[in-house]
Amino acid sequence: MWVRPDSSEVDDDERPADGLDLWQLAGLPGGLLQASYLTSRFAPQYRLIVDVLLAEQEHTLTGVAATELPELLRRRLRRLGSDPALLDDPGFRLKERMTRLERWGVVYRFQDKAVRDAEFVLDRDRYQLTETVAQLHRAITSLGDDTAAEAAATLAPGILTANLNLLHECAHTDPAAAAAAWSVIATTHQSMVKAAAGWQARLAGALAGAPTPEKITTVQETLRRYVDMWGAGIDTHSETITSRAGRLALLPSEVWRRIAVHTLGANADEPAIDALVDTHQHTLRTLRRWFDGPDCQARKLRRQMRDTIGPLLRGQRTLAAVGGHVSRRAELLDLATRLESATDDDAAWRLWCAATGLFAARHLPGETNPPAGSAGAVSFWDADPVPIEARLRKQGPKAVTGTAARLPDRTGAKRAARERAARMAAQAALTEAAILARSGQRLSQWGNVTAAELQMLLVLLATIAAARPDQVGARSATTGDARWLLHAEAPRDGAPAAIVHTPEGRLVHPDIALHISPAGIRP
Repeated sequence: MWVRPDSSEVDDDERPADGLDLWQLAGLPGGLLQASYLTSRFAPQYRLIVDVLLAEQEHTLTGVAATELPELLRRRLRRLGSDPALLDDPGFRLKERMTRLERWGVVYRFQDKAVRDAEFVLDRDRYQLTETVAQLHRAITSLGDDTAAEAAATLAPGILTANLNLLHECAHTDPAAAAAAWSVIATTHQSMVKAAAGWQARLAGALAGAPTPEKITTVQETLRRYVDMWGAGIDTHSETITSRAGRLALLPSEVWRRIAVHTLGANADEPAIDALVDTHQHTLRTLRRWFDGPDCQARKLRRQMRDTIGPLLRGQRTLAAVGGHVSRRAELLDLATRLESATDDDAAWRLWCAATGLFAARHLPGETNPPAGSAGAVSFWDADPVPIEARLRKQGPKAVTGTAARLPDRTGAKRAARERAARMAAQAALTEAAILARSGQRLSQWGNVTAAELQMLLVLLATIAAARPDQVGARSATTGDARWLLHAEAPRDGAPAAIVHTPEGRLVHPDIALHISPAGIRP
């Protein structure tokens, strides 16, 4: 069927008179809707937006925020030598342009998760190019470039290592062989860069928005292709590629000029030879940036591949939680067995309430005659059975029609538990520090003891009291958690008992000198 676009985007000669497009009805290939941004009368504006989104894929796979997009467009205009004030023209309406691109299938639009209340009123939209448009736009912007075989891209590290060794061996003695080796290096390098960009585009498109089975499959295939065909060669050949490229960069310019003459021919002029020599040097520097150092491009690509594993697992869990049918057959059968073995109706009812109290009621279709008297006082053992349709009996293990059962969201409870544990740990650390500061003092010198310090002091006194005194009356012990070493000196002869004032009352104890130290450090 012909879908009538907006009148502002389609010329009159493009609209079929009868509302039907015979070429589409014929089943012929064509009609790439995503390419509409190239033919619209606002094509320069759309091209600018797509250029920015494609360039940002080199830095992030999570899309571009709507609040950051205007500034990125202004930077792009400055680099192109144009006036950034063009974005303030009334004819440029960015929100409408992005809506149109989304309808064409050029971009994905999704939203960041709001963490604070103030973020609910902000524009949280993010945009990411689809994989098809990323490949289409990259092909458009690279028209005229040479293409290389796909095998050269997947086996690039090994091919580069072999030909760099050959080039280093033949550079002084056989310029023709060196030129042939260099041609393989150049084409392999181009194909390697394009393959990596293609992987980034597929991952960026697959990670944008909500997970789907197709996106999960795309990420899995891309990771498998990277690991099996290209990623393993990085560890094996990176050091060799870096060292060979560094040695080749130190070759005299005369050697490179002889190689350039064999590449261009004997009739090549000086500017062409100098330009080719500069290209050789630039390619060597690029190879070193690709394979040398912790922040090289190859390692960045590896980190991007590694970072996709987390979203991949979360997407698979999301699909498993909310997609398809959810069955609790095993739990229901176990509950039925336990109900059948209950001693009486009261025990069975308590078991039923305990088993189903945490879940919402799930109502089955069908009605029965209401029981006489109070319906709430009739046990389900005595109630009349409800007729169940054959379809439900056949599909009993599966979920009924409607939205899939969702897993309970305990994010808030987990966050509150973590915060409470952090507060308790901080309070315990302050209490332990205050107790350690009193180490070596007699109990009569302890003053201003807080309730938390009193609890810890009682544990320490109980531990030391259970220890056997030595010949001079001193006691040594280790607390039950093996964290503290205790040593108590006996009170002085004739000394009165110590009185420790606490918020809970007075603590009366022999006036011992209590030494406390962490386990492993003797007092």
